[in-house]
Amino acid sequence: MSPLSQSQQQMLADNVWLHFFQMGHLSSTGARPTVLTRGIGSRVWDQDGNEYIDALAGLFAVNVGYGRQEIADAIAAQLQRIAFVSPFSFPSLPMIDLAGKLAQITTTGPQSRSFFVNSGSEAVETALKIAKSYQRRQGFHERTKVIARRGSYHGTTMGALSVNGVTEIRNGFGPLVAGARHVPARYRYRCPHCALCDQCQGACADEMEQMVEFENPETIAAIILEPVQNSGGVLSPPPGYLQRVREICDAYGIVFIADEVICGFGRVGGWFATTEFAIQPDIITVAKAITSGYAPLGAAIVRKSIADTFSGDENDKFMHGSTFGGHPASCAAALASIAIIEREQLHERSRVMGDYMLRELHAALDDHPNVGDIRGMGLMMAVELVRDRATRESLAEQKLMGWLSDQLKQRGLICRADDRLEPVIQLTPPLVISREEADKVIAIVADAVYALGRKLGTVPVLHPLNQILQPSPAAAADLEFIA
Repeated sequence: MSPLSQSQQQMLADNVWLHFFQMGHLSSTGARPTVLTRGIGSRVWDQDGNEYIDALAGLFAVNVGYGRQEIADAIAAQLQRIAFVSPFSFPSLPMIDLAGKLAQITTTGPQSRSFFVNSGSEAVETALKIAKSYQRRQGFHERTKVIARRGSYHGTTMGALSVNGVTEIRNGFGPLVAGARHVPARYRYRCPHCALCDQCQGACADEMEQMVEFENPETIAAIILEPVQNSGGVLSPPPGYLQRVREICDAYGIVFIADEVICGFGRVGGWFATTEFAIQPDIITVAKAITSGYAPLGAAIVRKSIADTFSGDENDKFMHGSTFGGHPASCAAALASIAIIEREQLHERSRVMGDYMLRELHAALDDHPNVGDIRGMGLMMAVELVRDRATRESLAEQKLMGWLSDQLKQRGLICRADDRLEPVIQLTPPLVISREEADKVIAIVADAVYALGRKLGTVPVLHPLNQILQPSPAAAADLEFIA
């Protein structure tokens, strides 16, 4: 590992265009970028040899951890056999095996079909096109609208962007695809309906049905949602919510799309979130951890009853495709990654380690005046920050989350500090994270949050942190599996 050369620095300044990043910041401020050059397990190193725990798993992707030779070997072996097979005309052997494996482990059923693409955005785009085309083939030509949730993220291609519930991402790209409608997210901590109730009253699902009826059910093609919504800070559904959405879709003839691009492949404690909630959607979209980030791949996994609509004569075929969709090397990577998750029980490890980390976050931060809520499912967790925990007043401070991200990174932790709905710290580490690394993550987060408190004047300048650096006694029972 070595610092960037002068020519590389210049090419970075002049030629590189990172995603969701203001490249002018590098040249205007002289900021020195972090270039990650190596990774093993849950840890990564930059060009200067600085070590970090990657509690973002790349971008919610590297579920089996970095440095898996087994996946690299699978990719290399496939490239040596045949480097490319056109998905327009021919299946590859890895594609066949992967489609069969996905049919075994998803809740869409053993006869479901997988349409392979390159990314989560493309998977969502494909699912929306399937849903609308399916409705037309059923004779419902007016079913063109799609209901999604506010604050939800479903990608950036034009169709996916249209159902995206993050307003600032949609702005500036109109006119978007017509027909997207948005209902409130199920957000227990800030739900206006249930704030004074001991438990969920189901109002969020009621609002979805009210939207269907208001728009006229005969115009609704699909409902799309993440079972556990990542954007906004790990918003898990209340009991019965997803079942109710399934019932609404069945009652009105609507296609139910579960976006599992982030939830899938062990992230929330089962193969998929729909597995954990025992829900059978009509279409599941996947990407990211399908290969653990080792190669680009996405898919729309479709129930037999819908897929069969496209399996008649030549006129029934689905007029959609992508040159690199289901690339044989990517499918080989996915098969190797899924095999590792299965062999090492990483989905079960996610459940146990997630419970452990969530408990330790509570032990470390429950008394902090700027911590409003700590929530999560599996190894998908969030700490919501507030101005005042008693009133739940929002922490609206310009550039504060950027400052907090820097504080976390300076302490050796890569994670997400975001304010897409409300300010949150999100933790989604690789499923292989060790107990020692998990304890270090908790300590760093607590230290940074107390630094935030000192900056805001809500905690003393000198505050003892000894009690938050060691695991609580209550967590001991889970450590046998984690070890």
